[in-house]
Amino acid sequence: MNREAGFRQIYEANYDRVLAYSLRRAEPQDAQDAVAETWLVAWRRFEDLPDEPLPWLLGVCRKALSNKRRSQGRRLALHERIAGVAPLHQRDHADAVGERSRIEAALHNLKEGDREALLLTAWEGLKPAEAAAALNCSARTFSVRLHRAKARLAKELSLGEAVEMLPAKSVPVEEAR
Repeated sequence: MNREAGFRQIYEANYDRVLAYSLRRAEPQDAQDAVAETWLVAWRRFEDLPDEPLPWLLGVCRKALSNKRRSQGRRLALHERIAGVAPLHQRDHADAVGERSRIEAALHNLKEGDREALLLTAWEGLKPAEAAAALNCSARTFSVRLHRAKARLAKELSLGEAVEMLPAKSVPVEEAR
């Protein structure tokens, strides 16, 4: 059987299930786009398809839907920034800058691995399993790393608060840590 005939057979056997999966998770237009992307990936990686292709196809579709949602979220955030739409609970700009500086300082004090785990999930928006794949480790290993990184960040942030509350001349910052 040639590549085209093999692909056609897999397509006909699985198209309806991939479409139903996608439609349960997204609006019809987004679902159709994800299904189209799924079959494009399947065609390109035809030689990599497992003997039972449905789980693989559903995984590709899930990733396509996830990418679509992230893209839409970024686009919406950009539109809101451009339009100057303020969040419902707008904070004072100086407080927001101070908070960001405090978080950046705490992140800077962490080890590279801790920082990477936090940034992949919090700033890049990856789910733990996706971040684990990005770091080439198991999801369980990544979850442990993320948990420990969060604890270390919380400790760094609380150390910073403790130092800020000390009188100016009592203890140098480096000695407090």
